[in-house]
Formats: sequence, C-alpha cells, structure tokens
Amino acid sequence: MAPLDTPTPQNCNALQALFSHLGIPSEFIAERIHQVTHSFGQYQEKNSDHELAQGVDGKPSIQDPPGSQPSQEEDDTWLKSGVFLRWKQSTNDKDDASEVDMIIFNPTVSLQKNLESLVKHPDWRQALEDPYCLLVVVLDSLFKQVDAAICKVHTVLRSVEHSVLEKAGSGTTRVSFNFVAMYNIAKHVIHVHKSSSAAHLSACEVLEAHRQLMLLPDQLERSKVMSGVHGLIQHKVTLLEGCKLRAQSLDSRAQNMTSLAFNTVNQRDSQNMKSDSQSMKVIAVVTMVFLPAATVGSICGSQFFNFDSDNHKMLISVDFGFFWAVTIPLTVLVFGVYILWRRLKGNDVRLLERRRMSPKISP
Repeated sequence: MAPLDTPTPQNCNALQALFSHLGIPSEFIAERIHQVTHSFGQYQEKNSDHELAQGVDGKPSIQDPPGSQPSQEEDDTWLKSGVFLRWKQSTNDKDDASEVDMIIFNPTVSLQKNLESLVKHPDWRQALEDPYCLLVVVLDSLFKQVDAAICKVHTVLRSVEHSVLEKAGSGTTRVSFNFVAMYNIAKHVIHVHKSSSAAHLSACEVLEAHRQLMLLPDQLERSKVMSGVHGLIQHKVTLLEGCKLRAQSLDSRAQNMTSLAFNTVNQRDSQNMKSDSQSMKVIAVVTMVFLPAATVGSICGSQFFNFDSDNHKMLISVDFGFFWAVTIPLTVLVFGVYILWRRLKGNDVRLLERRRMSPKISP
C-alpha cells in the first residue's frame, strides 16, 4: 500500500527510489502527471512477467438526501488509484520459488481489508500460481466504488426528475425550473458515465491479458487455477458492464429531463405570447372601429352639433347624415381589406407548408 503516486517536491525522491527498486516503468508516473483516465499495459522480461495497470476512477460524492436539490458548488471527490503487479515466475516446479509483488497507490479502506483477508486465507498460495487473483480483488473494489457512485447519482437524479415532471404536468402558465441544479446533476452523470466506462475497459483488458497468459505453453500446469481466476475476472467484467449500462441510462434520463424542462418553458412562453397576441388583436379591432369615424371627423372639420344659447337647444347640422353615409362604408371597406389580407396571408402560409412537406422528386 502506498500514497497516491503524484510527484511533489516532498515525495519525489521517495517515488524515484520506490520505482527503481520495483522496476516500475516511467510511463506509470507519466500517466498520473497527464491525468490519464484509463490505461493498462504489460511487458515481459526474462524469468519475470511485469503487469502494469493504472486507472483513474472518478467518483462524485453526492451527499444530498432524496427530495433535496443538489448543491450548486462543485462537490465531487475524485478517487484516484493505481496498481502495479510484478510476477517473477519460478524456474523449477516449486511454487515457493515464485515471487509476486503488487503495489497499490491510494487504495480504499475496503480494498485494504479485502487484501488483508486474502493474505489470511488458507488458499493465499494461489496468488503464486496465478497473481491475477489479486487483480480480481482490485476489480471487485472498483465495481463497488462505481456502483455506489451510480446509486448516489441516481437518488439525486430521481428527486430532480420527479420535480420536473410535477411542474411540467401542472398546467400552470407560469412555471420555473432550477436549471442550475439540473446542470449540476448532469455534470455528475457525465463523470459517473466516464468512470464506469473506464472501469469496464480496464476489466476487459485485464481479462484479455489473462487469456493471453493462459495460452502460453509454460502455464499449462496451472490451467486449473487459471481457469477459476479467469471465470472470476469474467464475472467482474459483466458487473462493470452492467454499471456502464446503468450510467448510460442515467445519462439518457438526464438529457430527457433537461429537454422536457426547456420544452415546457418554451410551451408556456408560447401560450403567454398567444394570449398577449389575442389582447393586442382586440385593441387593434377597437382601433379599427373608431379609426374611420375619427378620420372622417378630422377631414370634414365641420361642427355637426351646434348649441342655441337663446332657446337652450342643441341643433344638428343637416350634413350629419352625410357623415354617416361616408363613415359606415369606409369602415366596412377597412374591415374588408383586413379580412382579404388575412386570407391571402393564410393561403401563402399553407402553400409554403405544402411545398415543404411534399417529397422532392429528383430528375
């Protein structure tokens, strides 16, 4: 067990001595510097089989209980770890001559306990026959980390998704969504999807490397033990594949939730604009009713009503009938022009829509 292999001025000398003692290639620490999400490799030397496996497991730590909104701060904790396995095979038929060295950088507490239990197990010598059984323990710990992260993200996503569905189905004209919370949960979903994909890819490459090892002629004597280990690795691959599928499902649900929120807001805004348009139409109609009368009155510029101060009577001009004779036909004309314009505009829109929907026939 060792701390994270990120070089710092304080641990640079210690890491260099450790890497030199175990023969760890420089590519191992170079990947940490470049923040590689996933990597796996192996190489073989004389009388030794070196395994290089390193992965970065991003595990968003979301502590919000069900029904609450995710915090707006970036509260994700990335768990980074690396594994190096060296196997010096025996040159004779005795397994005691074999030597297995495995170093885990930044292991989790559960992984440490599992490895301690494996050391105390009566069948611990199987690690000398097939060291890949140690990687089975590592993959099992990796599966539990990814599974726990997916469960946490699913809990928060379900609460936000339920809130969005309730607001979308409320039917109210004014609705608002917490888009900051949806962005935050979508960010965690992307991280979990990335982590589950990297973990599944690591398990697949471990399985392929073990399969190639089983095909070597000098490993036939260990075929029984290796077959059992190979089956365990296959099981871990299927478990991580299930986590990957669950993460993909969460990603799709997050996208659907965001699309539903945006479409609901656009629909409500469209309804509000339609209501405002109806109000403006009423105002326009009222204006059209009084517009001809106001126009005729201003054009004529004559007084149709006179007040007789002597007799205290109001006198109506003989031209008052002429006023209505001009105003009423002009009002009808204005409404007729408006209706004709609406019909012509509607025909043009339907013609354009028909042309757009009709299939194009190529010559």
